[in-house]
Amino acid sequence: MANTKELNNARNLIAEGRHPEARKILEAITTQDPKVKLDILLAFLVVLDHVTENDTLLNVATEGIEIATKLGNDEVRSYLMARKSIFLLTRLSSMVHRQKNLMLSSNVFEWIDFSLERDEKEYEAIVEMRKPLEKEIDSLIEAVIEQAEKGTDHYFRGHLFSAIGDFYSSRYLNDMLDFQKGGKIKSKIANLYFTRRWNLDRFLYDSISRRKIMDSKAKCIRYFERSINEFRTDGKKSEEANAIYNFAVKMKLFYTFGRAKKLLARAKLIAVELQEKPLLQKITILEKEVADKNRHMRDYVAEMGLDMP
Repeated sequence: MANTKELNNARNLIAEGRHPEARKILEAITTQDPKVKLDILLAFLVVLDHVTENDTLLNVATEGIEIATKLGNDEVRSYLMARKSIFLLTRLSSMVHRQKNLMLSSNVFEWIDFSLERDEKEYEAIVEMRKPLEKEIDSLIEAVIEQAEKGTDHYFRGHLFSAIGDFYSSRYLNDMLDFQKGGKIKSKIANLYFTRRWNLDRFLYDSISRRKIMDSKAKCIRYFERSINEFRTDGKKSEEANAIYNFAVKMKLFYTFGRAKKLLARAKLIAVELQEKPLLQKITILEKEVADKNRHMRDYVAEMGLDMP
């Protein structure tokens, strides 16, 4: 009973956007009840930092999948599988960044390959490590999509479609880096603000790579649109507003600021109606970022320790 009370207190704090306080409560709860444990793990997915604590998030999702499987809760299991695929994709992105750093010389000076023999060996080791990881990622997201498509519960499908949309936005970013080839001029052009602002960087890739990148972008958009429709059909206004907000985040990521602005206006109307202050606060912050048009973005690469020393 005490655990349930503490868990509810943590949930209330999360709803108010007070994640650090909620985290302290969650970390202090000890329980052997698998249902309570699963709820705690789901709450941790919200309060943990998705940039600096990816390994912890991955462990949380993996443990949650095991518990949900034992409980026979297929819906939560599928949702956690979707989150795990995203966390694994983040791990893959770290490997891609490391490979790019190892090949930095050849990316700038096309006549140079690896500067040191040990760099080449590390690069080749990462190539082999990526293979089973990529296979696991593909297997997970395929299973999640299959589960979402055959589901009949609008609320369940809405959450799964949002998670799938998140996955494809992450894959989009990963492939943008992974498929980028070297050369001093290309490297400079790719990192210019106006190149990204007007989506001109897509012309720096070969046709096959560009098609894969744009396919991930299109799928991200499609699944978020489906998520919003599912929540609207089910009459879940709060979830609809949050899905619209998250969709706006992706549009900002894709430098589609006009659509992001319209989505935020839609989300704000619902959030004002429901008096959801935490969501309104997030909308206000994102509105400023959209107006800034990504000129001052959060440096995720540096935070993850992936930049060159």
